[in-house]
Amino acid sequence: MRRVRDEHRAQVLGRLRAHGNLSKAMLARDLGLSVPTISEILAGFETEGVVRPVSEGESSGGRRPILYGLRMDGLLAAGVSVDRHHISAVVSDLSGHIHGEVSADCDLEDGQRRFERTLERLVGRLLATVETPDRVTGLGVAVPTRMQRSRPGMFLPQQAPGWTGLDLHAFLAERFELPVVAENRAHAVAVGEHLFGAGQGATDLLCLVVDEGLGGAVISGGRLFTGGDGAAGAVGRMILELNDGKGRVTPVKASDVVGCSAIIRAAVGRLRASNRRRLGGVPLSRVDADVVIDEALSGDVQMADVLADVGRGLGAVVAATLCVTDSPLVVLCGSTMRAGDFIVGPLQEVTDRRLPFAPPTIRLGRLGARGGALGAAALVLTDMVGMAGGPISPAQEIAGSL
Repeated sequence: MRRVRDEHRAQVLGRLRAHGNLSKAMLARDLGLSVPTISEILAGFETEGVVRPVSEGESSGGRRPILYGLRMDGLLAAGVSVDRHHISAVVSDLSGHIHGEVSADCDLEDGQRRFERTLERLVGRLLATVETPDRVTGLGVAVPTRMQRSRPGMFLPQQAPGWTGLDLHAFLAERFELPVVAENRAHAVAVGEHLFGAGQGATDLLCLVVDEGLGGAVISGGRLFTGGDGAAGAVGRMILELNDGKGRVTPVKASDVVGCSAIIRAAVGRLRASNRRRLGGVPLSRVDADVVIDEALSGDVQMADVLADVGRGLGAVVAATLCVTDSPLVVLCGSTMRAGDFIVGPLQEVTDRRLPFAPPTIRLGRLGARGGALGAAALVLTDMVGMAGGPISPAQEIAGSL
């Protein structure tokens, strides 16, 4: 019974978010629920500060109906993003507005115990930044590894000694008495872009996250598709066949072609081949992907060629993946995407040539460095709000303005 009630509540919130201000009768008709059920749900939401009456609708002969609107700041969620060397966290509302933010350095290779202590302190600090912590409805965690459906919440990072596995659900729920959802970071970024960013209003999309490696996620029918055991979207493991310029074709993993390490490797190789000892004043031993992108943006032709190769590699990944998903929208996220057209242009050339159907719309992600943390918060909020697709209406923005 409780599960059915929660589903009905989520459906009401999802409808209000997608379609703006609605009356009880409209909600009952659209959702197939009785008016008394809708009245009870809305009364509870009013008490919680999630929904409020905002205006009167047009009369069809009787009394003018009251229209209810969703308060965008009425639901809050905490989101934690774990990288190999850093943890960042935010508290967000349904509009993506940040109500609190903290971060801490933490190297996963320092062991599980140190990570547990750092994570507990960080979440405690985060909740302390919120004026009304009781409005935080749940805690999402995005991690840099696959989260198996067969072992929900179990976090065991790769190549990290001293780890036996941490049940994030149990560990955090016990300490903070909040519902916890844990997901792969690329999956979380996709959910965040769908709720707050470049994917708003889309029903289906493919999201690629390019940082140290390459991660992916598929939103299908307005929902994250995780596959049988949570591994859907592992496009970084896709094998590409690349010409080495000498007539030989070499199989290589996609993440080894487009990630930050691949950019550095390719850039340094080109620089050494042309007897350049520095890049933008930086010695070759200290060149990173940011330096490569900065110099490309400043007009360095060799570095522009490096990024073009990244774009072509991503294009091959996108074309192959879309032959399965047929997603009409591709969202590109991650630190390297600030290179913009240096990567997107070559990517589009490849997809236009390889796809047997109309190429997708391609957009850059909008959440930036906060994508993981906001995505983790979005995991909670999309559970609370039955995502019905469609953009946030102007009326809702006004009703829930901060």
